[in-house]
Amino acid sequence: MKKIFFNLVLIVLAFWTPSSLKAVDGEDFVDLYVILNQIDRINQAIDTYNKDPQKMQEATLYAEQKNELMHEFTSKAISHKEKIGIDIKQNKSEQEKIKLNLQIAAQKNDVYSFALNQISLDSLRLDQNMYELIEKLRKKIDFFSQKNDVVKIISPYILQFDKKEREKYLAPKELKETQKNILENSWKEYHIKLQTYKEILNYIEQNSQVILPQSAIMNIGMEWMLEKIDEIIPLNTNNLGIAKVILSFITLIILLGCRKIIARVVMKLVEFFVKFTRHNAQVQNKIRDDITTPISWFLLLWSFDISLDILYYPNLPTQKIEVWFGVAYIIFIAWFIISLLKGYGTAFITIIAQKSSDGFRKEVINLILKIVYFIVVVLALLIILKHLGFNISAIIASLGIGGLAVALAVKDMLANFFASVMLLFDNSFSQGDWIVCGDIEGTVVEMGLRRTTVRTFDNALLFVPNSELANKSIRNWNRRKVGRRIKMSLGLTYGSSREALQKCVQQIREMLNNNPNISKDSDEKENIDYQVVFKKDIISIDDYMGYKNTLFVFIDEFAPSSINLLIYCFSKTVAWGEFLKVKEEVMLEMMKIIESNGLSFAFPSQSLYIESLPNPN
Repeated sequence: MKKIFFNLVLIVLAFWTPSSLKAVDGEDFVDLYVILNQIDRINQAIDTYNKDPQKMQEATLYAEQKNELMHEFTSKAISHKEKIGIDIKQNKSEQEKIKLNLQIAAQKNDVYSFALNQISLDSLRLDQNMYELIEKLRKKIDFFSQKNDVVKIISPYILQFDKKEREKYLAPKELKETQKNILENSWKEYHIKLQTYKEILNYIEQNSQVILPQSAIMNIGMEWMLEKIDEIIPLNTNNLGIAKVILSFITLIILLGCRKIIARVVMKLVEFFVKFTRHNAQVQNKIRDDITTPISWFLLLWSFDISLDILYYPNLPTQKIEVWFGVAYIIFIAWFIISLLKGYGTAFITIIAQKSSDGFRKEVINLILKIVYFIVVVLALLIILKHLGFNISAIIASLGIGGLAVALAVKDMLANFFASVMLLFDNSFSQGDWIVCGDIEGTVVEMGLRRTTVRTFDNALLFVPNSELANKSIRNWNRRKVGRRIKMSLGLTYGSSREALQKCVQQIREMLNNNPNISKDSDEKENIDYQVVFKKDIISIDDYMGYKNTLFVFIDEFAPSSINLLIYCFSKTVAWGEFLKVKEEVMLEMMKIIESNGLSFAFPSQSLYIESLPNPN
């Protein structure tokens, strides 16, 4: 798709460029054989440094340089503009000469000359094999080729090099010490060369996407456009560097301008197939915003990726850049999938639950969604690790073999870690929440992978293992939007009349209903998240979100020394200070109502009846 967009950009730019065309001058290409020799020399240096512990760091630096050279060789391998650098006719001619020397050495029974010529012949055959491989890649790999096509061509050569690598060298015993040293050094150089070629082939096999050609139209259009821009620039450049920068900048601007348009097109396609949220425009808009965000970031990164390809033309960007672009693409795709699941997955599963008639448990819906989220995250992580070059099979196998011993040694630590994962998925509390769990009560300061820090109300700091929180019930006082309970019992004297009590109850009820700080069923609620809207048929939204608006005022009981009125309601605010202020206001208003009705508060009292008094006489 990146090629398609780039071709569109070239078409747009073609309208304002002049029609003259000139050839590219001064192109500087390096023979591929030169790169092969450079990698071979680096391997020889690494082999030397590995024997010296003090020079291990230098060997690491050489390894990084070698990776860059292998990437350069791979990206140039099938380009016909690049010279292979191996004169195959001269190579075969030298092989024939060495074969004659081998026959002469065999006739003379000259062991030293025979062994030395045999090593030289094998080295020339390695160069011939590399030449044949490159030629075969250039002939058989085209625009329609896939990674498997590259692997099929390379695999026989890798097997052939493996077979040669297994061959062991034994110096003849009858030779002089000087001759043995010469043969051993020649064999060592040949063996390093063989390992170098094999390493390059393995690299090409693992990074076969690099060797696959770009679109022919793209390459032609790129070269043509660069030449057009170079004609406009009032500077003489040999490598079209300034033209690349200009074209890259213009392409970036165009793609950034089209980013929102492309995102809207993708959303239209999604909305075309998903129809069960069209009845709610507000929900639809919220879903659209959530899904558009990862699409926009993906296209932003894509724009920079295409612009970078232009700067590196005719080569491909370095492997490190491509790898990290790939990691970012995987993250954005996983983000997009999770956004789709959050937006439409909940609604879809809820509809299935509503239509199901075989006793489908509604409580399973949330669990299904969380499992799917977890699977998406795990798959994305595994793909990223594989993209970075890790052996996923080896990692999984090592976890299976050594995991048991490690689990037994750190079982408590693992229990706390998995408990933290469970708490995160359950979303039981967040930082800053007031929670109660057993004897623990306070404000959550921080939640770690092993323990959660809680600040108590007397300013002590508690460090609670996550496993303890995961295995006990948690009371979260912050998970309420509207409604903090006001519950009290007003005791009135038994001398109160029935009519006065009824009037008092009615006035208190009206006072609470008219109080703007008391929660009522008619109060407007804030915008509810679309995921919760989809669950309205399977859960109580008010209880889920934390809205309480119950209001009761009744004569409750005949107590021993009073007639009790039950006052039960909720303040709108949940903040403690504001709640106390509202409660105080309500209590003062109730005192005023009780006094206006000629009633009075009762207090605990006891009547004592004396049946008879003692005779004073």
